Amino acid sequence: MVTTPTTNTANTTDNFSLLPDDTVLDILTRLISDPRDWSRLSCVSSRFSNLIRSICCRSWCCHFIPNLAADLSIVRHVPGGWAALRKLSICCPGLHHAGVLLDEYPNPKCSRRPIWEPHFASAQRGFSREEGSKLLASRFRGDCLYVSQWPGCVHAETRRKYLLFRGVFKDFKDTSVWKAVRDAKKSKIEAKCAFCDGKETWDLHSAFCLRRGLDFHQGEPVVRAFVCENGHVSGAWVEKPMYL
Repeated sequence: MVTTPTTNTANTTDNFSLLPDDTVLDILTRLISDPRDWSRLSCVSSRFSNLIRSICCRSWCCHFIPNLAADLSIVRHVPGGWAALRKLSICCPGLHHAGVLLDEYPNPKCSRRPIWEPHFASAQRGFSREEGSKLLASRFRGDCLYVSQWPGCVHAETRRKYLLFRGVFKDFKDTSVWKAVRDAKKSKIEAKCAFCDGKETWDLHSAFCLRRGLDFHQGEPVVRAFVCENGHVSGAWVEKPMYL
């Protein structure tokens, strides 16, 4: 039985436990070249996880997406936490969370399965409130929705291409969209959010929250979008660019 790796890992963790938080944070903040490093370290100990989620992710968001971070946190805490906002800024929601249902998705042996789950976005170009406003129906234009700018992730399937996007509402529980999806009984589905711990999402298309004219193309919605209780949005366009 091999016990050395376990012992070394335990000793390393114990050594870090002797360091003050400021020193540990100084080390963690230097690990930004690979976004996966923080995720890995979060699994090592609860201390690392707490520091990364509460402090490191906040510093990262304020540095790389300062305008969005400032606007979301100006009144109250960031919806879903800073870790969720960082994940939203660097990850594509994947086809499954964007509402694209493909016949082969349930097959766990399919080599293409990872594209259905959240993954690193092919491009990170910030978020636009203007494009979010274009997405919503006119009666919801007073709500503030930030949407990822193009070009984003493009997934080419057998019949058509899907242009995936993600976004977030400011003060979602105070928006007209939240009231609309809450009152629309058929819009709620049991699907987890791609970015936070939300267990349910609401279909913005079936709740009539999307702009008129975004109907169907060859039997599919031209655009589909789903929002969780924290205001995180996952969606996909069919063969059309985001700019309308």
